[in-house]
Amino acid sequence: MPTLDRITLYPVKSLDGVDVDEARVLPSGGLEFDRRWRLVDLDGRVVNAKRSARFHAIRAEFALAERLVSLSIDPAALAARATPGIEQVAALSPESFHLVPGPDGPCGWLSEALSIGVLLEERADGGFPDDRDAPGPTLVSTASLAEVARWFGFDLAESRRRFRANLEIGGCDAFWEDTLASPARPGLAPSLADLPGDIPADPYASLPPPEPKEFSIGEARFKATNVCKRCVVPTRDSRSGAITSHFRDAFEARRGRGLRPDIDASGWGLFYRLGVNTASHLRRENRLSRGTELGS
Repeated sequence: MPTLDRITLYPVKSLDGVDVDEARVLPSGGLEFDRRWRLVDLDGRVVNAKRSARFHAIRAEFALAERLVSLSIDPAALAARATPGIEQVAALSPESFHLVPGPDGPCGWLSEALSIGVLLEERADGGFPDDRDAPGPTLVSTASLAEVARWFGFDLAESRRRFRANLEIGGCDAFWEDTLASPARPGLAPSLADLPGDIPADPYASLPPPEPKEFSIGEARFKATNVCKRCVVPTRDSRSGAITSHFRDAFEARRGRGLRPDIDASGWGLFYRLGVNTASHLRRENRLSRGTELGS
């Protein structure tokens, strides 16, 4: 039975996550403290790991009840020298800061680490999700993360850090979560072995798209909206920022060949996807707890 085995919050976008045993689901559908803060430059443009690989060198530990973050530079990033100019931050000492919006708190330290002036923005009622139409937690199975780790020869912890999902589901096969956001059409399950090329043809082009599934975790109810299209971040080593050669090409090739035969991927466009985005329509608070089984 699929079970919620892990909950990870990412309080400041692009910085490290924090594992928790329970999380509060806000009326917006997002998790309390997840992506609650983000960095912007002095012109108001978002500063994140897509824009700067230097984020990978920054280690962050959070005390959420106190709104505190402790920051340091990872020695592995300094040793790898994978990011231009990273040796210039070697003198930054570990420090702790209150998470307060504006130019104070950790902003001076982060500005020096990122080599760009930054401000901290806060949104307590739902955070800053990447997908505004699906502000709920992102979800992936442990088996999927382990399979991707096997493809590239890194461990499960590295796979978790690269793909940064909120909810990790145990007790199911690799890529089980695809069935939530791209469910099968009854009676149609073509064999990929019978289709030409690495990318499957579309056997469903004349049919309307299937509806993603709703599911529950305890009292919380979610709808899987789509299979997550990934950005440049997973292509880099999570600790040093070093690029994994041909990561995206290899990922897409393996993902396409290994697609479950009962999944409709006609709307994907590409196979650089892992995990699902979610939304909630309950508009009320709930709690998630580790060890809870998923229901329909």
